[in-house]
Amino acid sequence: MKSEDVLASVQSALLPLEILDGANEIKREGQRQAAVLMPLVLRGEWHIILTQRPETMPSHPGQIAFPGGKAEIGETIAQTALRETEEEIGVRAASIELLGRLPSFNAVSEFRVTPFVGIVSPQADITPDPREVESVFEVPLAFLMDPDNHIRRDVFFDNENHVLYDMPYDEPGGRHRNIWGMTAMTIYRLWQRGFET
Repeated sequence: MKSEDVLASVQSALLPLEILDGANEIKREGQRQAAVLMPLVLRGEWHIILTQRPETMPSHPGQIAFPGGKAEIGETIAQTALRETEEEIGVRAASIELLGRLPSFNAVSEFRVTPFVGIVSPQADITPDPREVESVFEVPLAFLMDPDNHIRRDVFFDNENHVLYDMPYDEPGGRHRNIWGMTAMTIYRLWQRGFET
């Protein structure tokens, strides 16, 4: 598939940047607003930029994640995604073109998460903050949008059955990355909305 056709499929999955229906607002007591950025970069073909958290982190150690975090007072939820991306991997807002967002959702933690999708300039300098990011890596979007690479996992949580999908990936250098949890399900939602046939 040509890069412009892939991008058209991505864009077809997205909601507008402006949130008019309050979808990102907290839905339960004690919840906080948060945002993540699914960064796309074109290097011959489209890739998604992902981070791996250090094993020393107090929460979600070692997990694979998008840049993101909780909203600060006075910023829009889109600004949260951009600020966190700069703080975690050093990519400035000027190097990111936000395309839109995926539906907000309640995370298992206390956050109401809004995922944004944006294009990162291939020339952008990626400098991870070692306190929050052990490594940054890229996975071809074609791999993540291939349903053969979505490994179903049934879990029982909070008195309900849930179907999750993991996306294990072996880098060309041989390192194994298991993309799972909220990150994998956000990618899966992009596939459902823009690529599922």
